[in-house]
Amino acid sequence: MQIYYSSAKEAMEEIDALRNFVSDNDEQLDNLIKLSTVLDQKFQEMSEAIRLQISGDRASAKELVRMDRDGGAMESFNAAINEIERIESQLLRERQENVDVARHAAFAALSGFIVAVALLLALLYYLATREIKQKTLASHELKLLADELHRQTEDLTRDRNEIALLNEASSFLHSCNTVAEIASAFPPFTRKLFPDRDGAVFLTAASRNRLDLLCQWGSDDAAQHFAPQQCWGLRRGQVHIHESDAAAPLCEHFGVLGGGASTLCVPLVAHGETVGLLSLWSTAGESGGVDERRIRRMADMVARQLGLTLANIRLKESLKEQTIRDAMTNAFNRRYLEVVSQKEVAKARRFSRPLAVAMIDIDHFKRFNDTQGHPAGDTALVKVSHYLQENIRESDWLFRYGGEEFLMILTDTEPQDACERLDMLRAGVEQLVMRHEGTTLPQVTISCGLAAFPAHADDFDGIVAMADEALYRAKQEGRNCVRIALEDCIAPEPAEPQPA
Repeated sequence: MQIYYSSAKEAMEEIDALRNFVSDNDEQLDNLIKLSTVLDQKFQEMSEAIRLQISGDRASAKELVRMDRDGGAMESFNAAINEIERIESQLLRERQENVDVARHAAFAALSGFIVAVALLLALLYYLATREIKQKTLASHELKLLADELHRQTEDLTRDRNEIALLNEASSFLHSCNTVAEIASAFPPFTRKLFPDRDGAVFLTAASRNRLDLLCQWGSDDAAQHFAPQQCWGLRRGQVHIHESDAAAPLCEHFGVLGGGASTLCVPLVAHGETVGLLSLWSTAGESGGVDERRIRRMADMVARQLGLTLANIRLKESLKEQTIRDAMTNAFNRRYLEVVSQKEVAKARRFSRPLAVAMIDIDHFKRFNDTQGHPAGDTALVKVSHYLQENIRESDWLFRYGGEEFLMILTDTEPQDACERLDMLRAGVEQLVMRHEGTTLPQVTISCGLAAFPAHADDFDGIVAMADEALYRAKQEGRNCVRIALEDCIAPEPAEPQPA
């Protein structure tokens, strides 16, 4: 019985697989449905016979089997199978005929294609032979044209590469915020733009009586400093070229090169002001075959861009200085103090470092102004400010807090160390010699109040308040001394009052 059921299952699976195979043919699908119906009927009869046999009714089971043998189920099954085979055979013959027809058609098409290709090749051979003969007759002219085209192509490629390099250099120059950034970013581009030339860029000093070397590439023959009169290009305000076989003189700042060098000087001019100089040079043996007109054209474009960039950077630096520094004393102003103080306190808090703040006041400054005059008072104020700026560390800050009062921030400094430094500054101010309009001014002294983070306060306003209180105590105790918040500090005996 197990064999029967597994066989029945396999038969039905085969019928399902066959149904998928003939699903595109309606006639075969109908025959398969008939076959499936016959099988279902046959399996039902067999299942009934098996049931009767199991239940003990063998006579009924035999009768059912006998009836099936006498019936036409198997004939219908065989007829359906034969019909399916017949139709499949017919379809196979039709497909074979179609394949034969397609093969013959493909063979005919291939034969035609081969003939057409042969004719085309023959035509191409004829045309190519005629073209070769024509080219042979005109080969000399074509060679000349090709050479000219090649030269023009090389020129265009070189110009395109130079323009791309100039644009890239211009982008970098526009992105520079300081002259030092130009000094590092500019030489790599000039080495590519002028591969056969050494060069240097000089910057006009603020005094305008000297040019200082900004950067150089190639050799190290450029002068570190020279006067404007030593360059013919700066004297005449235009490009100056010197060749070994020309009459134009060699600029004095090229003295180390000798008269056999080829040089080019291009003033850097922006907004009607000469801000520097671009110089290129080479020895006589290195310049042969170089397109001098191309070099001059490139130097002009580079100089224009470089001049504008340097002028803009100087202008930005000047404007920045005006916004953050006091115009008279050159100390940082109170507005900039608001920016710096918050950053320095935050840095000290983050890294657990000490920070000292000193309030500094010029003693009896009102009386000094009243007796010596305000111009002399301004001279004393500037002198004291410059002395303090020149004698503090680069990491420290000096601000003009108001009038004759200054505020100093001493970073990473313990209170006692800050106190000792302030006392050294106090002693130095006391020794200053000041003159105004040919007259020696009386000496001035300063009083200092000091407070520290985090010893005396944990925010900047609190530190300033404590330092201000210490300054008030220094004035109460005789001036010309240093006092630290909540305790005494190094302090000399008060100086004798100076005559008015």
